[in-house]
Amino acid sequence: MRANTEHVTINVDHRHLFAFLADPGNLPKWAVGFCRAIRRDGDRWFVQTPQGEVAIRYLTNPNLGTIDFYISLGPGIEVAAFSRIMPNGNGSEYVFTQFQASSISDDVFEAQVRALKEELVVLRALMHAQAACPA
Repeated sequence: MRANTEHVTINVDHRHLFAFLADPGNLPKWAVGFCRAIRRDGDRWFVQTPQGEVAIRYLTNPNLGTIDFYISLGPGIEVAAFSRIMPNGNGSEYVFTQFQASSISDDVFEAQVRALKEELVVLRALMHAQAACPA
């Protein structure tokens, strides 16, 4: 499968960034191209995307700094995106890899790549703004 990896340096502690990103409720705050809204139904999460609602599940490991996203596009069709947060001095490095599933056209995948680049800019700005105005 075709893959795309993006990364961003964020000047916040890696543990803080992990806690934020590992909470599915925060997805609409930064993944603004992909996630218009998110809702929880029992132990499942559902994302409202531009293409409609999809189920999403997270597999996280705070010790490794990994947050993996599994998105159900339909019955028996699941795509994965893998991410990792690493300490970078006093800040963090966030790396995100997504794959082009066979059911996704080149045009749609290219749009997802462009959206992710913008979303990482949003994530960095959000984290820096929160750090500048702590509670």
